[in-house]
Amino acid sequence: MARTPQPLDPAREEDLLVTAARQFASAGYAGTSLNNVIVEAGWGKSSFYHYFSTKRRLHDHVVDTLAARLTDGVQIPDTVRLSGADFWASMADLLDGFVRAARLHPETSYLGEMFHGPISDDDGRLQELRGDVEHWLRHAIVRGRKVGVVRDDLPEQLLIELTLTVLQTLDRWAVRHKVVAGGDPESPNLFLQLVRDLVERR
Repeated sequence: MARTPQPLDPAREEDLLVTAARQFASAGYAGTSLNNVIVEAGWGKSSFYHYFSTKRRLHDHVVDTLAARLTDGVQIPDTVRLSGADFWASMADLLDGFVRAARLHPETSYLGEMFHGPISDDDGRLQELRGDVEHWLRHAIVRGRKVGVVRDDLPEQLLIELTLTVLQTLDRWAVRHKVVAGGDPESPNLFLQLVRDLVERR
């Protein structure tokens, strides 16, 4: 009978998580040495393989854990239910929620670096996360047009691609310059206003 692994000590698990996240953020999945992660985190190989059978399992665990922390307490709007009256207020609340979670869990900045790193075929759950984010944003833009708060003077696909590009640029810049960690209260509002200036219906 297979033996069930004992629960991980939270402090040791956090050391491994943060070490792995930092190295994945710096070198990408392919460029990260699992041996280096294990040694830097102060783990033994036998202990590591008792809980994670492969580097892929560790990578996906890092992505899932940090994504869960970044959405901790955040109410992500159901795009189908958004109305013209609450559309932009809901977007502001969403952004505020992400900022609060990121300040509570500063290690999530590594997820931002991973998210905006070079795209690779072996990104696993990270690639799924990118797809989930893009899917939600597309639906939000389409819904905004339907309820009359997002401009309709541009082809829908062009507007979607423009919005995605601007959001990715703003988020990548915020991650690189550690805007959230710096505690600047105006930057998130400025970013949302830049998006509104681009897509809001006049």
